[in-house]
Order: sequence, then C-alpha cells, then structure tokens
Amino acid sequence: MTTAQTADPSTVQHELAEAQVERGLRISVVEGLFATGHLALTGGMFLVGLALLLGATPFQIGLLAAVPCAATVFSLLSSPLVRRLGARRGLVVWTSGIGRAVFLVLVPLLLFRAGVGIGTLLAVVVGYNVLLAIANTSWNSWMSDLVPERRRGRFFGMRNAVLGAVAMALTYAGGRALDWFKTFDQEAGYGVAIGVGVLCGLGSTVLLSRQPEPRLVPRPKVAFRERVIGPLQEPQFRRLTVFMAVWFVTGTLASPFYLAHLIKNIEFPYTLVGVYAVFGGTTGILFQFAWGWVIDRFGPKPVTVVCFALVGIMPLLWLLATSTFRLPIWIDGVLNGVAWTGANLGLLNMVLGIGDNPVRKESYFAIFAMVVGLATFVASMVGGGVAQLLAGMHLRVLGREFVNYHVLFLVTGVLRFACLPLLVRVEERRSRKVVKTIRILGTFALSRLNYGKGIFLQALRARSRG
Repeated sequence: MTTAQTADPSTVQHELAEAQVERGLRISVVEGLFATGHLALTGGMFLVGLALLLGATPFQIGLLAAVPCAATVFSLLSSPLVRRLGARRGLVVWTSGIGRAVFLVLVPLLLFRAGVGIGTLLAVVVGYNVLLAIANTSWNSWMSDLVPERRRGRFFGMRNAVLGAVAMALTYAGGRALDWFKTFDQEAGYGVAIGVGVLCGLGSTVLLSRQPEPRLVPRPKVAFRERVIGPLQEPQFRRLTVFMAVWFVTGTLASPFYLAHLIKNIEFPYTLVGVYAVFGGTTGILFQFAWGWVIDRFGPKPVTVVCFALVGIMPLLWLLATSTFRLPIWIDGVLNGVAWTGANLGLLNMVLGIGDNPVRKESYFAIFAMVVGLATFVASMVGGGVAQLLAGMHLRVLGREFVNYHVLFLVTGVLRFACLPLLVRVEERRSRKVVKTIRILGTFALSRLNYGKGIFLQALRARSRG
C-alpha cells in the first residue's frame, strides 16, 4: 500500500495568477446559475409532479429518489479517470454536458404526447445521475484547489445564496406555468420545463469549459484499494463518514415523500409549492452569508452540529399540517432555509478541512458522495417499501387523520436526533468548541437585540416629546 504524503492545500490555488483565480470564481458563480436552472427544472417539484402524473405508486416514488443515490458508486471512477487524463476540466465538461442532455429524450415524448412511462423516466434519471456522479466528484476536487481556503466559507455561502435565489424564482415561475398548462395540456408543460432545463445545462457546460483549473499536484500511482480504503484510515474522516452513513440511512427515510404529500394530501397547487420554495429560498439566501461568516471565524463544525439539530425538528412539523392548517408547512419552509443551508455548507467545509491530503483529494469526495448516495438509496427503498405497505392506512386520532407518510415523518424526526452524538465526536482542526461558539454567538445576538431595542425606545421617546 502506498503511503500518501500530505501537502498544504492552501498553496495549490496560487499556481494560478490571482487574476485567474478571481476570474475562475466569477465564472463559477455564473456557471452555477445555469446548472441550478437545469436542476430546478428537471428535478424537485417537476420530477415528482411528472411521476405522479404518470401514475407512480409510493414505491416507485421512493425508487425514483433511490436510483440516483445508488448511482453515486460511479463517483469512484473519478479518481482513476482524473489520473489518466491529468486534468479535471475536460472530464467535468463531458460528463456533466452529456448527462444533462439525456433529458432531451423526454421533451418530444411529452410535447407530442407520444407516451412516457415510469420506466423511461427512471432510465433518464439513472443515466443523468451516473454521469453527474463522476462530474460532481471531479468538480469538488477542482473547486477545492481553486477557492482559497481562507475564503471558502464566504465564497460558497455567497455562491449558494445566489443560486438559491435563482432556484427559488424558477420554482415559483415554473409552478405558475404548470398550473396554467394544467388547464389544457399538463404533459406539454413538463416538456417545456425540461426543454428549458436542458438549455440551461448547455450554458453550464460552455462556462465550465472556460473556467481556469489549477495544475494538479503530482501524485504517485495509487492502488484501487488505497483509493477506497485509504481515506477511511484517517480517524476524523472515518468518524465523519460513519455519521453520514447512519444519518442519511435513518434521517432521509421520508425524503422522497414530502413533495408527494404536499401535492397529494395537503392539496397544494403548484403555484403554492413555488411560494413554499420562496419561503425557504429567501431565508436560505440570508443565512448563506450568515453561516459563511460564522464558518470562516469559528470553523464548520459548530454550524454543522447546530443545523443538523434544527433539521431534526422539521419532519415532526409535517405531523401537524393538514389541508386546512398549513402553518407548520410555512414554518418548515423557513427552517428549511435556515437549517439545511448551514448543514450543507458546514458539511462541505468539514470535508474540505478534514480531507486535506492532495493525493487522496478525489477519493475523499468520491467516498463522501458514495456513502451519502448509498445511505440515501437504502433509506429511499425502505421508505418506499413502508409507504407502499401502509398505502391504505387511514388512522383517525383526536379528529385528525394520519396516513402512511406520517409514520415516516415521525420515525425520521426521532432518528435524526439520535444520530447527533456521532457528529459531535468528529474533530475539525479549524473549529472551535460547539458550546463555546453557541455561547459567543448568543451573546453577540443578544447585544445586537439590545442595541436595536435601545434605538427603538429612543425613537419612541423622541416622537412622544415631539
């Protein structure tokens, strides 16, 4: 087994001139806008809505969410391909470009009502995700070299905020459009949305081809076993991997069914689903900057722990929501922006911080993607099986009716909290203690509130004297 030598990752991006780095970061933001356009219009509400329109069963909804997760095993191909090609840009451009273009298969079938089955939809989603698994792993490695370590929290926070705004706007506009198409040809509406999404994917591909790439650090040839097992021999990465595996197996059991429940049982029109996305998106934009600032000053671990704790509350809110009492859904929308924004940003920065061996760079991200993907695959399949098994469930308790999805919401919420001790055990070199960080931020927040209160009271007294 080859023993990898550790290098300082903070020096890698300086192989590019500062102007090139800045140009690359600007391109990355704009490229992300187009990539988000593709993702928003071919996934989420549009994918689940199309599946329901095609008559998908609860198990098939779970399978639709599970198959892309299983495709993450192909992320392991990224490292040998990068090593063979000697660069990441070409690999990312071709795999992401072809993967996004696969959705073109659906467009004429939907526009001309030529007949789309669940099997065809699943095949397209599988092909797309297999190629994107390779592209995403290589892209993460590329960006970890391009973005200076001292700016990672702020850059990814800013980038995610901008992309969140675009996703929010597209989801709302797309929801309005789908409600309009529903009055005469709903399949054509999905065809138009997917066609626009493919065009956005083309724009992303063109911009990726122009984004500068830092030179790869020379690497010794590494055996396949070392690429797979090597990172897991590092204690902190292993602990983080165990947390991710357990959390995503247990904490995502209900994930394929939130939108299905929202559309089918709570009877949200597509426009209102778009408004729900606006709630989360607007909050997420604000908190991207806030969490990025906290991560750069206190490290990613405190943010990750706090946000995963908040994420545990969210499935329990869905137990309270009905078609006539929708307040819990709006609270969930706000928490979605607050908690998932910090959880995703914190987790990304923890992997970037812990996975600092340049020889294993693609392997860290491949294992990360594969563990999350396979864990979510298992959860989606189990969740889909349970939802199908309980498909006829209608239980009335205290005047409230509970269906199969409610069982998954309850179990998911409880298990999310049970996983938190595994995350607390992970140590990240830049991070301060979680409790100390919470105390400092709490004190800061109270001081700002008191300051604002003082200004408000002073304004009131001045008005009363006037």
